[in-house]
Amino acid sequence: MKKMRTAATLFTIFFMAIALYLCARYEKTPDSIFTGKVNTPAGVWSMDTSSDVPKATVTFSLADRGEHEEWMLYLQSHWRDCSIRVGDEIIYHKDGKRDGAVHLFDIPSGDSLTIDFNNATQESLSGVEASRIMLGNKNNLYRMILKDNLYALFIGLLSLILGGMCIIASLYMKSEKTEKIYRALWNLGLYILIEGLWVVTDSQILLLITQHTGFVELLSFFSIFILPIPLLGFIRVILPSKTKMLSVIRTLFVLTLVLYTVNYIGGWLPTIAILICEHLLMAVTLLLMILNGISENKRHKDRKLQRVIDGCIVYCVCSILALLLFYYGNITNYSYVYSIGVMIFVAFLISAACTVLYEQVQENANVAIYARMAYMDTMTGLGNRTAFLEENKSNAAFPGMISYIMMDANNLKKINDTLGHNKGDELIVTIAKCMRTAVGDSGQCYRIGGDEFVIILKNKTATETEEIIARVRAEVAFADKQSDIPISVAIGYVWTDTEEKNLEVLIQHADDEMYKDKKAIKKVAHSV
Repeated sequence: MKKMRTAATLFTIFFMAIALYLCARYEKTPDSIFTGKVNTPAGVWSMDTSSDVPKATVTFSLADRGEHEEWMLYLQSHWRDCSIRVGDEIIYHKDGKRDGAVHLFDIPSGDSLTIDFNNATQESLSGVEASRIMLGNKNNLYRMILKDNLYALFIGLLSLILGGMCIIASLYMKSEKTEKIYRALWNLGLYILIEGLWVVTDSQILLLITQHTGFVELLSFFSIFILPIPLLGFIRVILPSKTKMLSVIRTLFVLTLVLYTVNYIGGWLPTIAILICEHLLMAVTLLLMILNGISENKRHKDRKLQRVIDGCIVYCVCSILALLLFYYGNITNYSYVYSIGVMIFVAFLISAACTVLYEQVQENANVAIYARMAYMDTMTGLGNRTAFLEENKSNAAFPGMISYIMMDANNLKKINDTLGHNKGDELIVTIAKCMRTAVGDSGQCYRIGGDEFVIILKNKTATETEEIIARVRAEVAFADKQSDIPISVAIGYVWTDTEEKNLEVLIQHADDEMYKDKKAIKKVAHSV
């Protein structure tokens, strides 16, 4: 299955590359221009059906232009076959589907400007007359484009920053082996970057630097068709119970992308038909996400899922309004409304991702605590018997000097029986504190049984070992004077610098020495 998905992905990318190549190779563009009195001229429309090629013609007077004033024409039209004349000179002719819908034209000297929409009929005249035509001073026209599309520049930069941050964070999470949060941030980052690309390419902001608007338009369509794929990848992390449903929907979006790409190359279907399918599929997807999310949230209250549901609702409202404006023909307001919906939606998704991240950090912290507890004696904070045995696995091959100091608390049973277990626990905790104070960073301390303790020292001489034992005895003696219970320990140790070490023999020797010390302490106590 994984190989099939990889093959399908490569297949899709291959045809997308072909489509981009064909657009770049065969798109016809006017001469390049550099840097916006701009007006919508009142032209005279006419129909000419006398020739073999019927056409709709609109003519504008250029009499208002100053003698040395540079004028430009802004034309936005999806009519595939049109030409532009200044006087009798043709300055541009468009006859292909791969040419962009929006262009800027330098207007040479002349008294009139004529635009011929070839193969237009009386029935299609209303569509032709919907073309947006602006005339005016070059600098003013550029300022108008920049002002009208400044929102796209802002959203594009913001998307680049946010998307880049999500991608970088996802790569860090992958290195930390947190698969769930990695997939969530990776898909969210891709979604934000592609969303920003779509907003920029759907606007006219790139018209200020390139006349290859057909290529830009193709990138815009690719963006809108690719957009739902990473979004569904993110939702799969938030809504894992619906993985199969989301996988099916994701496949449908991939097929729609393939259909658009192949159709762009072949040109069998009108693009608007495929775009309508994409919009309908997106509407159904958002509706399913909302319904399933609400149903899931009723069973298991989930903050991140609620964020996604809220974002989907806002996104749906803005998308419906934007689509109504789009199909009504109000392209500018459609972009504004949809961009607002996108940014609110992204804000909700980032909020959900932050919740996922917080939950993952909390889970990692709990795992770390449990791991630490598995090797820690909870009463004293020292290493437990498990930690001691784990450490000994590597000590057998340790090449340097090593010392084992075995310790045993005296009178624990007597204290438990006469004063209670709380006082016995106090004895254990006090001895552990004395060990930590005396040893510091010089070694490792463990509690391996009820009243049994071990100190491991590495790279310490026999003299240094005896000095640390002396510090332990001094700390215990001081604690005994401060306490209302008798505090004392029996201590035995072993030291070796041999390269090959038999740990069992060493530990047994230290244990024997400790019991000798215990007997000596009891003997002194009896004699007293």
